[in-house]
Amino acid sequence: MQNLVLELKQVEKNYLSKEVLTIEDLKVYENEKIGVVGANGEGKSTLLNIIAGVEQADTGQVNRLIDFKYYKQMEDVLSYDYTQVDPEYLSRLGVPAHAAEHFSGGEQTRLRLAEYFSTYSFGLLMDEPTTHLDTEGIQFLIDQLKYYYGTLIVVSHNRYFLDEVVDTIWEVDAGKVCVYSGNYTAYKEQKEAERLEQEKAYNQFVKEKTRLEQAAKDKQQQANKLSQVSLKQKNRAIKPDRLSSSKQKDTVQKAAHKAAKAIEKRAEQLESVDRVEEERGIQFPQPKSLDIHNPFPIMAEDLSLSFDGKELFKETSFQFPLGKRIAITGPNGSGKSTLLKAIVNESEGITLSNKIVFSVYKQLDYQLNVNKTVLEYLKQDSLFEEPVIRSVLNNLGFKQNEVMKKQAKDLSGGEATRLVIAKLFTDPSNVLVLDEPTNFIDVQTIEALERLMKSYKGTILFTSHDHYFVEHVADQVWRIEDKQLKLVDYELQEKNKK
Repeated sequence: MQNLVLELKQVEKNYLSKEVLTIEDLKVYENEKIGVVGANGEGKSTLLNIIAGVEQADTGQVNRLIDFKYYKQMEDVLSYDYTQVDPEYLSRLGVPAHAAEHFSGGEQTRLRLAEYFSTYSFGLLMDEPTTHLDTEGIQFLIDQLKYYYGTLIVVSHNRYFLDEVVDTIWEVDAGKVCVYSGNYTAYKEQKEAERLEQEKAYNQFVKEKTRLEQAAKDKQQQANKLSQVSLKQKNRAIKPDRLSSSKQKDTVQKAAHKAAKAIEKRAEQLESVDRVEEERGIQFPQPKSLDIHNPFPIMAEDLSLSFDGKELFKETSFQFPLGKRIAITGPNGSGKSTLLKAIVNESEGITLSNKIVFSVYKQLDYQLNVNKTVLEYLKQDSLFEEPVIRSVLNNLGFKQNEVMKKQAKDLSGGEATRLVIAKLFTDPSNVLVLDEPTNFIDVQTIEALERLMKSYKGTILFTSHDHYFVEHVADQVWRIEDKQLKLVDYELQEKNKK
């Protein structure tokens, strides 16, 4: 049997009287690789902080039998001691030699990972380590952790990373931690089995409750009928030989009333089963004014682009087909964002259909300074009817009773991000442009975004380093290589096999 390395018993953590975590008993064993998932704000980072000892639980015990090295979600690279970083990792991760204060987000992450892996520890804690990493950086991280000999607990929204690395999933939901064996795909299969089981239990509950309620109704009707008969007999002159018959009918009537009450009580005492919420697809009605008839509404011929004096594209040409979801991939700094901006601005070398109406996703600075309710904010520019807008909000996790009351300016960072995504799909458009939309959003929001993108009637251009997201959404994958944009045939072939 494997050795126990960590145990949390009767742990509770509260913030401002709000219960954030409640854990009865959670055990971790030697060499386990655990992925922590859950919506933003559910307590994932708090859980890691408590395990690391950065925060203290209000009650309970945290028994650490090994030391854990902690990779935090945000940390200043300027405080790093470069003499403690293995030069081999700096080289493998492509960390630049120039001063850290000029590093991009991706370069900072690579430096932090180089330092993190430079010394060995029996336990690793990691909070969103794939943030800012490109595909090559994520693959480096996967390779390091796949063959790591020790215990790993990692919070991540990158499903491909979780599939490749972990063997256990902890789902944090409303402060509770539920344990699932296997990687992310196995976890989703188990969740689907749970959903089907709950749906079956709910249907059985409804069927049995309906049966009992009908049986009680039938008994009550029988009792009422006997009551009417008994009342008629009482209004007549009752002969002595009919007296015993009347008393028998009264007894039967009381028994029927009693049986009806007993059945009603059984119906009330049935253990309630919650209804399974269905994930309903959204039908986006496309206004005729936004129709595009050009089969290739976005084209480039001999396009050359530079940024900060660096040549990114040299005489590249492409045609993006109408109505497709097109992923643009490539390493950090290869020119993905620059290309999207050039398309939206119709730079020299780009040819756009004159019917194009763009809707562009921009990441937020955590707050919308808008004095409107969530619903009002979306309705102000949209061509859609309210039911469509409400459906989009519902898919993104907004409760129907709060969209008419909650002010946009009062939303949390995660809620504001979801509202901006909702606006992206409800504003008039026929081409969506999304630059790294999965950064800083939880898995539930990513999956909702996938559903919305698949329902959208127009053309979508997006960039992403999330392999799983690209694979599940894209109709075409284009990659930036050698200052050219090339259609990646092998990825499409692999997708079509599935």
